[in-house]
Amino acid sequence: MKTNPLSHSLVSSDRYLSLQTCFRFRTHPGWTVFTRGTRTILPALTVLCVVLCGLVLGLGAGVTVGAADSDTAGDLKSWGSLSDGNETQTEIMLAESTFDDSDYDDPDIVVTFHGNVIPGEQASAEETPVEPTITADGEPVRIFSGGVAKIESDVPVTVDGDPVEISNDGTTMVTSGENGGQELFVGDDGTIQAEDENGDPVSAEADGTLVEYEHYDESEFVVEFDGTDNISEGERLSANIEVTNVGYDDTETGGKLYGVDTDGSYDNVRIGGVEMFNIPGGESAGPETFERNLEEGDHQIDELRFDLDSEQFTESINVTEAEIAITEFETNEPIEGEDLVVEAEFERFGELDLGYREATFSVDGEEQESTALNLVPTETTSEEFVYETSSDDGSALDIEVEVPGDSNVERTDVPLVSQEEHNESMSANITNEPAANLSEELEVETEIDYHGDVPDGETVVPTTFLVDGSVANETNVTVEDGAPTDVTFATELDEDTVPVTSVTVETPGRSDTVEFARAVTTDVSVNDPFASNESLEAIVEIENDGDTPEVVNVTVSVDDPASVKSDGSESRELSVNASETIEAEFTFEPTDHASSQIEVTAETDDSSETATTNRPMFKIETVELEGADDAGSGLTMSGNVTNTGEIPDTQTIQFTLDGELVTEKNVTLDPDESETVSADIDPPEEDGEYGFGMTANNETATAGESAEGSAEINVSGTSLLDRLSSLALPLLLLGLLVIGVIALKYRDDPQAFKRRIATAKSTVQSTVQGVVGGGGSVIVENGLPRDSTVRIQVKDANGVVFQEDLQLADGEQREFPSLPDGGQFEVGVGVDDVASHSEVFQGPIDSVGVVLQPDGITIAEL
Repeated sequence: MKTNPLSHSLVSSDRYLSLQTCFRFRTHPGWTVFTRGTRTILPALTVLCVVLCGLVLGLGAGVTVGAADSDTAGDLKSWGSLSDGNETQTEIMLAESTFDDSDYDDPDIVVTFHGNVIPGEQASAEETPVEPTITADGEPVRIFSGGVAKIESDVPVTVDGDPVEISNDGTTMVTSGENGGQELFVGDDGTIQAEDENGDPVSAEADGTLVEYEHYDESEFVVEFDGTDNISEGERLSANIEVTNVGYDDTETGGKLYGVDTDGSYDNVRIGGVEMFNIPGGESAGPETFERNLEEGDHQIDELRFDLDSEQFTESINVTEAEIAITEFETNEPIEGEDLVVEAEFERFGELDLGYREATFSVDGEEQESTALNLVPTETTSEEFVYETSSDDGSALDIEVEVPGDSNVERTDVPLVSQEEHNESMSANITNEPAANLSEELEVETEIDYHGDVPDGETVVPTTFLVDGSVANETNVTVEDGAPTDVTFATELDEDTVPVTSVTVETPGRSDTVEFARAVTTDVSVNDPFASNESLEAIVEIENDGDTPEVVNVTVSVDDPASVKSDGSESRELSVNASETIEAEFTFEPTDHASSQIEVTAETDDSSETATTNRPMFKIETVELEGADDAGSGLTMSGNVTNTGEIPDTQTIQFTLDGELVTEKNVTLDPDESETVSADIDPPEEDGEYGFGMTANNETATAGESAEGSAEINVSGTSLLDRLSSLALPLLLLGLLVIGVIALKYRDDPQAFKRRIATAKSTVQSTVQGVVGGGGSVIVENGLPRDSTVRIQVKDANGVVFQEDLQLADGEQREFPSLPDGGQFEVGVGVDDVASHSEVFQGPIDSVGVVLQPDGITIAEL
């Protein structure tokens, strides 16, 4: 038993300790990481490259007439004569570019003569003498590092003691030193010289030995032929010969011209001879003309040879036989069943009488046709021969066209391709990734090809363009040999033609198809939560990750059609291109009886997605009905309403009695806001036990136990006698009787009457309070962590003066004015699974507190 007085809050020390929430702040130390890098600056090193230039000059004397060789003249500077007019002095020039011949890689001197070249080893291999041309006692003169001229024994070349080096422009050899800048030239005795300050020639030397050009006193011939083209038997050959002496020496000589069969099967034919006297160095003789009427058999001559002294100079010549020749011969490459067409061109050569000539056409050794050829000299004609192929022919045809009298034959094998092989060689290849979009053309780029040699170099490929297996276009595509033909097919798409699942380009051989992937996903979202006065909005998102446009039939519906004003369903047809995402909004207007939670489903032919939305929930607690014991004067129903949602809302609170809606009230609450809502209601017609309740969110009248209750309703009213115990009524009557007796006894003494009445009144009041209560109050608090059923009983010496069975929620407190006004009395409490307990008090007492706790019941005076 616990008898310690309670505080006025009725909270015991072990259950109702006031706690203060402490917030602890945790701080984390910071760390700073420094990374230090060391940069090393490396000094830049300058690498000096020494370019060694190697050029070699060849010094010599002589005169060359005619144009310089095209392989070397372009590499040299032009020359200029010396001022003294000495015709035999020649300026020494150097090659401008580096010689790039692996056989001759020495940088030798090069000598020029009036713009023409007598080269040293820096020229091409065919024109280069075996030994260098500029020497000192047989040792070659070369250009060494720094541009200095030396012999191979590393002895410098000097002129009057001044070294010889390359000029500033790199094209000539000059002296250096005090008299520097004098250009070297070839003297008339073949030595290499320069002019001194007086204009006199001074010879170059190396270690006391003169530097000279060894070939200054030699002759060298160049022979040119002309007029030797397009000659036939029976025509007159006129050959022009010109001879040039490119050396120094003056020469007297003569020569003869022959027609030669280099195979040796035809005797040489002398065409003519000539004596040419005194050809000075650097000059030309001629041209001289040599003539001959070409006879039958002269077509075997294939070379003209000109014998000059001990040298021979030759020129190729082509003498055409007097005949009708087949100059062109072409065939097509037919497909089995097509015509083989042979075109031949015939040309008459020579002036000799040929007599009758004809051309014959044969296939596989069997003559098919012939035609006469009547041509005058130089005349040409074309003939066409046709052969119809068939399946009886093999895979190739042996074709021959011949002019029998001249033994001129053209023969070839023509492949004959079967129709099946021909078709199999055709192919289509789609080269792009077709993009399919609504209201745009779907373009399919295709290569039409023929594998292998195209017959006749060109063929026609029948081509068909199909969309989803249906023919959209047919055309013939021409394909040429060696390259495919690009073709673009197009078709326009609309809502009636999508989705496109495939496009195909067909040929009789291989075809190509592009499959379009289909990948449409649907998602639905709703405005969650939404207030009662707002529309329910559903956003349907359709994403097309496929390759083809789609037309999607979407139906959006709510799970409870009664929650919206429409039939709860709406359908639309939506178009979405490939790689596109679209959104569509569907709106529903909630009804007054809409549920607090609504499911919205979006359905297509291939998918179904559901989203849930909520209106704010108004929670109702502690519903009470006042006036039930005397309902004749009216009833008042009240309850605590809380908005447990996340947005403000206005909802209708319904009040029900005996399951019937009796009244409604609109309540507006912010999130987490609470309000006590009450309404006066009409009582029922009869007494009895009635259920009552309050609901929100337009849910059913049995929405929750916390929003319901029951009460015994007394419509006819409750008299004072009904509240008294069986003992209290006689006491009351006795009190009234005592008052009456006193009134009779003291009717003549008003003051005494008043005193006796006051005494009697006090006695009766004390008696009545002791019986029915009316002094202090019993205050009960549920300290158990659950709802509990409690019985409260107050007894005094006369028995039970108050008893109540009640339902208390966790933490709920109730007050009952039921204590006797004085004397000894007992307060007892009983709980369903907690041991009952009672305490005795001596009145009068204002309040007795009762606290239900897990470890027992505490009853004490407050």
